Amino acid sequence: MLSLLEKMPILIFVGAIIFNWLSTFLGAALVYFTNKENQHLISIALGSSAGIMIAASFFSLILPAMDLLDGLSKWYLLIIPFGFFCGVLFLTLCDHFLPHEHMMSHEIEGVQSKLSQNQLLMLAMTLHNIPEGLAVGVAFACAQHNIIPALILSIGIGIQNFPEGTAISLPMHQYGKSKFVAMMYGQFSGIIEIPSAIIGYIFATAINNILPFALSFAAGAMLFVCVEDMIPEASCKNQIDIGAISCMAGFLVMMLLDIMLS
Repeated sequence: MLSLLEKMPILIFVGAIIFNWLSTFLGAALVYFTNKENQHLISIALGSSAGIMIAASFFSLILPAMDLLDGLSKWYLLIIPFGFFCGVLFLTLCDHFLPHEHMMSHEIEGVQSKLSQNQLLMLAMTLHNIPEGLAVGVAFACAQHNIIPALILSIGIGIQNFPEGTAISLPMHQYGKSKFVAMMYGQFSGIIEIPSAIIGYIFATAINNILPFALSFAAGAMLFVCVEDMIPEASCKNQIDIGAISCMAGFLVMMLLDIMLS
């Protein structure tokens, strides 16, 4: 029987993934309170989300992976770039084969498909949020060593899930969906993080000595989503300055969060 102290990381993990979904839901609910043609808000949402994810990849994933390998031969540190490469490769393959449509530019990628526009956007949401869920799960699997980085990462992803929910629900409403249906589409991106986080947690705890690789893998996957999708989308439609400033602001928020809580 686990003691309460032993259960705490698991309980916090459950609370964290629920918080992340709730944050997405609240962000998606902004569709009720803003003009559906508000391109500035979408760019701000995407840019700030990307900035937070970039900072989280470094402060809450790569640095803890390096800490786990502290004191070992420098050859062991090669696990980090290898894991990072594998994460990028995994998302590259998903991006190449999974049919999906970008929210702002409407560019369709992946294999040819007869799926509707809304279904393609749904697949794009799934591609966005799987790395975030995996990152939270892997970070909490590492929490037996130090729970603070996992908490910071979870809070950061929860914060960025709010504008991300908005960035998904508004385009859906623009495509003719009702506000309620658009909100449901938006919050789905938060729901998909829950099984992703559980899979990441189980995977990282079931296999001994894989945590540095898993943390680096999650970082690579998250950064790929930011660079390939979120930043270009935030800067399209003459929103380059807004997207860039929002990205810097998101990075700053996550950096301050790490400094204040660590």
